[in-house]
Amino acid sequence: MKYKAIFCDFDGTLYTSDHTISQVNKEAIKKFVAAGGKFVISTGRLFSAIYPKLEELGLDGDVIVYQGAGIFDIKTKKQIFGQFFDKQEAVAALEYIEALGKDKYEPLVYINDICHSQDKNAYVDEFVKICNIDYKTTEVLLSQFVKDCADKPVKVLALMTSDLCEEFVDKGCKLFPKLAFMRSHQCVVEIITKGINKGLAIKWLCDKYGITTDEAIAIGDSENDIAMIQTAGLGVAMQNAMPKVKEAADFITVSNDEDGVAKVIYEFCLNGEK
Repeated sequence: MKYKAIFCDFDGTLYTSDHTISQVNKEAIKKFVAAGGKFVISTGRLFSAIYPKLEELGLDGDVIVYQGAGIFDIKTKKQIFGQFFDKQEAVAALEYIEALGKDKYEPLVYINDICHSQDKNAYVDEFVKICNIDYKTTEVLLSQFVKDCADKPVKVLALMTSDLCEEFVDKGCKLFPKLAFMRSHQCVVEIITKGINKGLAIKWLCDKYGITTDEAIAIGDSENDIAMIQTAGLGVAMQNAMPKVKEAADFITVSNDEDGVAKVIYEFCLNGEK
């Protein structure tokens, strides 16, 4: 096969709008792996959140999590690659979000594969329900919690209404030149250290697999997928992708509700055989 590895985003890409993985996509992935290909989920989710979906897909290789800040071995559940958020930068970003007001912006932080929120509320409940994870409350400002925590965070998130995202990203990038602000959902902005991204993670795994990035496909729908789409030999955007993702892609497949991932596998890896 020309393409020996596929790096695939999960939410909005492999995951449908009704929060399922289609049988068509499952079967295509199974055939690709059976033919000797590496199929790697590349997500912003926690490892604990994506693990049940990896079991459902029958994958037992590697998985990229935290927007590229972590790679786990699925069988052993051990992290084999990791980069952490600078604590001072994380605190500053959280203080900025907190100053904007919890009535419009809800901050979260990931530490030790656990999602942390200041308190329980319906906004966070809805987010973790979609991600199929639990979360812990700190009962203090998250900025203070991170200051006091012995461990470093891997990611900061801000939940907000979709109309606020673009301005939030633009201002954040200007105020924090060492950080990357990226939309991972219409109502979610993720913040990580600049230079940490899914593109870097797939380079690391391609080296591990003994292949070049030209032999890889990357598929995604959100702005946090652009780095890997630009890194891979074939960058694919979903039909439901954000405009900037489509601009960065070499190919646009059908939507996540129309088995877009399977279409890519059959068209570019299995010679159209189904």
